[in-house]
Amino acid sequence: MTLHPQARSFLAAMAAEEGPALPAGLAEIRAAARAEAAAEDKIGLDHVVDVDADGVPCRLYRPRPGAPVALYVHGGGWVLHDIDTHDTFCRQLAHVTGWALLSADYRRAPEHPYPAPLDDVQTSAAWLRAHDREHKVDASFLPAIGDSSGANLVAGLCVRDPAALDFQVLIYPAVDRHAVVAAEGTTEALDESGMDWFWSAYAPGELGDHPEVSVARADNLAAHPPAYILTSEHDVLRDQAEAYATQLAEAGVEVVAHRALGMVHSFWRQPAIFDSARATVVIVGALLDSHRSRGR
Repeated sequence: MTLHPQARSFLAAMAAEEGPALPAGLAEIRAAARAEAAAEDKIGLDHVVDVDADGVPCRLYRPRPGAPVALYVHGGGWVLHDIDTHDTFCRQLAHVTGWALLSADYRRAPEHPYPAPLDDVQTSAAWLRAHDREHKVDASFLPAIGDSSGANLVAGLCVRDPAALDFQVLIYPAVDRHAVVAAEGTTEALDESGMDWFWSAYAPGELGDHPEVSVARADNLAAHPPAYILTSEHDVLRDQAEAYATQLAEAGVEVVAHRALGMVHSFWRQPAIFDSARATVVIVGALLDSHRSRGR
């Protein structure tokens, strides 16, 4: 399938942008993303508060008292984005699904490479299990949602401690540092050289081979919680993510995988632009409700 018209427009806008490049422009790129996010219109919720999750800054989004809660782990190549750049999207995700979210502001590479980001995600999940009641949310069934590198961190937590989560939502996850990348997946949204740099920033050298980093190399997949894996048709991460879904299924894990036709990397967190993003948010909410209703 060719690019969806919305994806074509999105990529054309990206191509027309002039700005700094990584790695030299990292600070400027981060600042610009935060400024852009601050200017966005935001959905009001019952309760939004910044919390300290045993040393990890997090933001809790609660659409109603007593709501079930999921951990949210943002993407950005382990290098870009934070809880502010994902604030508008997390508000909409909580509003549409009815699920509360704890968005983790984990330490980022290259200043803090592996295992620091994964340590922070693990700490955030454990804190949420222990402190849900005082914030009027229910973490008795705890899923995690991650996009891109955030999905890698969710999957990495399942490698480190398969009991830490009850369900994993992996949106176009990076799962194998050494995976062969399909050339047709390269777009302005993400290309092979950019992904290589992100991997090197997060897990330089032999760290990239660690199964908590290249989760496709883990030997304990059979113990992992059920998973939903979403890929984009036009994405350099597509093939490795779909291969990982097969690995989980072969290991006996309940896994559902979908490919978003015509879509590109990063579409999920932009429902104002992509029809597919709005539909996928509804799908994820329904899956969370279904798995919670029957437990793990």
